[in-house]
Amino acid sequence: MTEIESYLESLAPEDAEVIRSYYARALELAPAATSGSKYSMACLTYRGRGLIAIIRTEAGFSMFPFGSEPVALARPLLEGLPTTRGGVQFTAERPVPDAAFGLMVEWSRDH
Repeated sequence: MTEIESYLESLAPEDAEVIRSYYARALELAPAATSGSKYSMACLTYRGRGLIAIIRTEAGFSMFPFGSEPVALARPLLEGLPTTRGGVQFTAERPVPDAAFGLMVEWSRDH
């Protein structure tokens, strides 16, 4: 069982499905990415570096593209979702827009 699968097994099925859908999209953008762990978070890795981590939080979910630059670049596309220097907070009802997610994953993949 991969790190991501193990993490998803620990969540409620509806929460796991939210996260699973983002990882599926990330794998479309970076097919060579693999499951791994960075900073004690299950994540997708690419070429030995963290690509994207998505976790369940008390308030919803957080997404970490392993750097401040992808978040800063995607911020105009996030439709007001709360951000930190290196992450984006969202909920199942208010997801990360596809364009913003794609930009963050592609930037992390390419840099």
